[in-house]
Amino acid sequence: MNDYDAMFQADIDSTFLRDFGKEHRIGSRNVRCVIDTNVGIPNPGLMSEPYYGLSTNKLRIFVKKGDIPTPEVNQNLSVDGSFHRVAAISDEVGMLVITCEENNE
Repeated sequence: MNDYDAMFQADIDSTFLRDFGKEHRIGSRNVRCVIDTNVGIPNPGLMSEPYYGLSTNKLRIFVKKGDIPTPEVNQNLSVDGSFHRVAAISDEVGMLVITCEENNE
């Protein structure tokens, strides 16, 4: 592990999660994480036109790797009691970035 990786790992708990994280129930565990609900969906048409059709509620979860079992794409995941489908997941230097969606007609 190089110095950058070590500094980043230390910042996960001491800065990012401490300053921006809140307690949430992800699956069966209460963890400190950041949930971003401002996940935009680009309009496949003109950007100036609104997107019509199904309403997709997306959220992005930033949680320390190991705090929850790593979910798989298309798995249902409970987030504070609301079920979402995992659309994408990535490991960003020790943080899991989980993109979920909940479809409503």
